[in-house]
Amino acid sequence: MTCVRALMAVTLTILIAVPASTQEERAVGNFAGVGVRSMAMGGAFVGVADDFTAVFWNPAGLAQIQQREIYVGLNRNGFENQSSMDGASATANVNNTHFGSLGAVFPWPVARGSFVIAAGINRVSDLDWGLESSGHLDSLHIEDRFRHEGKLTTTTLAAAVDVSPSVSLGLAVNIVSGEDESSNEFISLDTEDHFFERRFVDREEFVDDYERAFTATLGAMVRSERVDPRLRFGLAVTTGATHEISYDFLAPPDTAFSIVEFDDGRVFTAPGVEFSDRYKLSLPLSLAIGGSYRPLPQLLLAAGLHSTEWSQTEYDGSDAAQLRTNADFERQYDDIVRWHLGAEYQLPNMGVDLRVGAYADPIPFVGPRDPERADDPETNPPVVSIQDRRFLTAGAGFFLEETVRCDITMSRGNYEQVEGEGASRLREEATLTRWSLGVSYRF
Repeated sequence: MTCVRALMAVTLTILIAVPASTQEERAVGNFAGVGVRSMAMGGAFVGVADDFTAVFWNPAGLAQIQQREIYVGLNRNGFENQSSMDGASATANVNNTHFGSLGAVFPWPVARGSFVIAAGINRVSDLDWGLESSGHLDSLHIEDRFRHEGKLTTTTLAAAVDVSPSVSLGLAVNIVSGEDESSNEFISLDTEDHFFERRFVDREEFVDDYERAFTATLGAMVRSERVDPRLRFGLAVTTGATHEISYDFLAPPDTAFSIVEFDDGRVFTAPGVEFSDRYKLSLPLSLAIGGSYRPLPQLLLAAGLHSTEWSQTEYDGSDAAQLRTNADFERQYDDIVRWHLGAEYQLPNMGVDLRVGAYADPIPFVGPRDPERADDPETNPPVVSIQDRRFLTAGAGFFLEETVRCDITMSRGNYEQVEGEGASRLREEATLTRWSLGVSYRF
């Protein structure tokens, strides 16, 4: 049992150190993609914005809508992360079907121009993520498992108005809220039957509640013509949310493993230690610009840029448990620019639209984990991006009948990053796949 006690001491030391290192803020840089048609065009929608999802991309685009619209969307997300460390590899999978969007658009009769209001809900951030790693320590097989599942959604009320035949302005007021459930498991297996115990498990869990926060999006759009414009330019500015985050943390037991399974079938469990606290997270504003051009009546080309200075994120309030508010955003996070490209082609006389696109969504967290030892890259290395998140998208839209339209989209992306050196070098190769289905009814 001496080896077991030594293993317990090493494991508990690691577990105690985990909360002390930087916990990546999940509300930072986890863009979900909003809208089935818009994401089929690679998210290049700031300069298009002619359906309900304009409330997210550019509310000024709502002024283009001349019929009432009801819209609903669903997403099927798949995340696969292949990791390797010290010659051993493992794969983590997180798969979920999520609500995407639900909303309505109402053009209001006016004597001249256009006035449109809209309301609805959009899933704007996906917090799903997973990582597994494995290796050996003497006769023990070690497995570490990390998993996040969660989301941020916005409830929006928006309006847009034409201020001239070619210029529209829009405003969206948003309530942002969400949750994130994460679990970490540290498992040791006695593969050579050296001990009476065959399996040791330590488990910790976080449950984060992002309480309601308010943001606003101000948009503008310039069109070459009011109806069926050939050329459009859009601009949108969104204020940053200030989230009050309440969390519950279930830590491993102080003096034992969470679970010990013995060779004779007995199972020992020990209760964890609970901590609860709250803190505030203030996110920076974001800026988006985009344009679209119709060189042919049936062909639409679009592009856009979205910029967020994540390094300007700030904490507010205290965290007595000292489990959070330990990131140094200026040193550990990069400012990010997402680029988006897309195209849509209407098949003549068939009522079918074909769409393709691409976009890049760089990961803002660059480390190192301990900002107080940032000058010591050997023991506290940064996160090195081999390839940032890049996505290819494709989709189609067609009429089920004259007023009902169905859209389907598939997007697939990946990224690759490395953290650490030598035997502790962790390499992640992640693939993200999203299927989206949307139905709109205009009348």
